[in-house]
Amino acid sequence: MATLTAAVLCTLAGTASASTAICNVPIPTSDGVVLRGNLWLPSNPDGSAAAGAYPTVLTVTGYNKDATNPTGQACSGEGGVASADTSLADRGYAVLLVDDRGTGASQGNWDSWGQRTQDDYTDLLDWIQAQPWSNDSVATTGQSYMGITSLLIAEADQARIAAGKQRAVKAVWADIPMSDAYRDVTFHGGATDTGFMPFWLGLTSSLSSLPPSTMLEDPAGSTQTWADHLAGTWGFAAQKLVETTVAGDAAYDGPFYRLRSPGERAGKLDIPVVIQGGWWDIFQRGEPLLYEQLTKSPNKKLIMSPHYHVSDGPPMEDPDLKDKWFDRWLQGARNGVERTPSVSLYPIGGDAWEHPSAWPPRDVTYTPAYLGDGKTLDFTAPALGDGDRAPLLPASSPCSRMTTQWTAGLAQGPCETDNRTWEASGLTYTSEPLEQDLKLTGPVVANVWAELTSKDATLVSVLSDVAPSGESNQITAGFLLASQRAVDPARSTYDRNGTLIRPFHPFTRASQQPVTPNDPALYRIEIYPTSAIFRKGDRIRLTIGSADTPATAPSLPSLADSLGGEIRVLHGGRYTSHVLLPVAPG
Repeated sequence: MATLTAAVLCTLAGTASASTAICNVPIPTSDGVVLRGNLWLPSNPDGSAAAGAYPTVLTVTGYNKDATNPTGQACSGEGGVASADTSLADRGYAVLLVDDRGTGASQGNWDSWGQRTQDDYTDLLDWIQAQPWSNDSVATTGQSYMGITSLLIAEADQARIAAGKQRAVKAVWADIPMSDAYRDVTFHGGATDTGFMPFWLGLTSSLSSLPPSTMLEDPAGSTQTWADHLAGTWGFAAQKLVETTVAGDAAYDGPFYRLRSPGERAGKLDIPVVIQGGWWDIFQRGEPLLYEQLTKSPNKKLIMSPHYHVSDGPPMEDPDLKDKWFDRWLQGARNGVERTPSVSLYPIGGDAWEHPSAWPPRDVTYTPAYLGDGKTLDFTAPALGDGDRAPLLPASSPCSRMTTQWTAGLAQGPCETDNRTWEASGLTYTSEPLEQDLKLTGPVVANVWAELTSKDATLVSVLSDVAPSGESNQITAGFLLASQRAVDPARSTYDRNGTLIRPFHPFTRASQQPVTPNDPALYRIEIYPTSAIFRKGDRIRLTIGSADTPATAPSLPSLADSLGGEIRVLHGGRYTSHVLLPVAPG
């Protein structure tokens, strides 16, 4: 294999067999930059690479594939937050883990999936198909960043096919990926994600601040690569943090985020795709939406369960499903994986996997629960109108599930299941105890009529399950910057009766409108989708707050427009403020 002469060859002993690992394989791109990947191939008993052409399971990371193995001399596949399932090589696959441009041992500058990086994915697929160990078939996979690249690579392959090239990507298994680079995690309702994004930018930059794992074999070239990483990753991170803080271009949706959003082009994928996510994941909003956006996928699956970004959910019904997925679509195994349920949901508070026939489920009834006098929540609209006041605060108690969720699950503790200290600074509306179990499955929206005394506000809506003990367990939440209340009807989602169940806010500079003080307005707050069971005797609560510390923060201009203000939530009479709940049958 002439292309591997610059790489380091070693043998990794497995429990029952062995695979041959080739570390830091050079992968040239069309603009002259060289990417680096670790490759594992089936091996002979003597440890040499077995002759043959194999399907490739590909993962591309921005988290430095050799972060825990800085010399690159014995690539293990366990690169900290970037890893590959090297055991697949024992089962007849080539396994390839590649550093994204500007990260790890790859040359260039990192820009968080810019156009040149996505062009690399075309070059990478061309390179794989040209290798003697490749049978031309590829599956992409990975978690989080790597789940996102799994989709972006598949989308790049669709463009290759349109240009007359041979298909490479035959299947995708994307674990905890995003759909929308603006709405899913970078911003929440137009306010900056300050819980995860600074941490993520720092993590990516820090991991690429390590010396490249090619330093021993190529000190001169690696020194330049290292310098480019230090300048590129930290420079990019600093620029974006400053722009969002002062309401520069990066604070608004536009071409930068559309390019980096897999959901924008997911409708072109005509291959089998699995989307796996969590009800408290940082990409909770986008994972079910991606499933909807895969309109041409002939065999798509959605798997959702209660977990955070870095925690595990309940055991899968079939623990071997992922291996079977690759075997079916890359090796032609007749294992029936295509007949597994298209939608697999494990509800919050549930005790088993459930399989609705579609997402969003077709058999739910979108039912309004109305805000009323005495801060009540009731399925009957109050006849008389009134309102409740609260100050707009620049900060809140950090004791909430939101803090745990938007730190990717790292900040776990007692606040994770009891939001009461966060609720104390907002307005809470609570139902009577339920007379029977109630299941909610689907998108949620809070339609809130309110007056503000200021020109802007951060509106945070939290749906909680209140136990008889008084503990308020957050189920899901949504966010909206009041000045970004504009809704695009054409891109919003409606149920079969024409009821708006998921508002689409443009979040552009042009769509932003300062609030007219003391003028009643309707704020449609998208609350992220869920599946949850409220037990008999529990109560449903909707809380409307004005801050979510430390998870979100408005830009400085928006903050200045809200300081010292007050909100008056209106309900009853002509102002039918309510939360629209996706009530499942039974």
